Amino acid sequence: MKHLIGNKYARLSLLSITLTSIITSIHHIYRLGFGLLVPTIIVTLLPYVLMRWFAHTGNKGALWAYGLLTSLLFAWFGFIDGFLDHVMKALGFQNTTFLPGGDAEVVKTVLSLWSPEAGHFFYEWTGILTFVVGMFAMYYGYKFIQVQRPRAHTLETTAERGGR
Repeated sequence: MKHLIGNKYARLSLLSITLTSIITSIHHIYRLGFGLLVPTIIVTLLPYVLMRWFAHTGNKGALWAYGLLTSLLFAWFGFIDGFLDHVMKALGFQNTTFLPGGDAEVVKTVLSLWSPEAGHFFYEWTGILTFVVGMFAMYYGYKFIQVQRPRAHTLETTAERGGR
């Protein structure tokens, strides 16, 4: 990972996609329960694994897998769930998501806080925060891939020549 430590986009990309994963994990576990714990841990750790794979090998597949994962996490959790459901609802617009139960004014959750109002506030704001942090994840993910593309090509060319 020493090639990436000095790369501010690598750090910011990994930090923002990890935060996006953590926030959306909390959001969905709060709503649906602890049955999602294992999948959310996998989704939270996978970007680190892909970044580390790319850092050690320069493998373009790892770089593209990281970019694809970042894009999918933002598209599904940041845009479809975060923006179309929670941001639109907070702005007073018609909910435009097709997610089950998303059209309810107060979404039923498995877990609860000290009051229904606090629980509703927490649930909606974690959805909004997923969108906001996800925007940073997309930006820094794009910048990271943009900066790394020439490096991946150089490492592969060097490997093809036998390390010379």
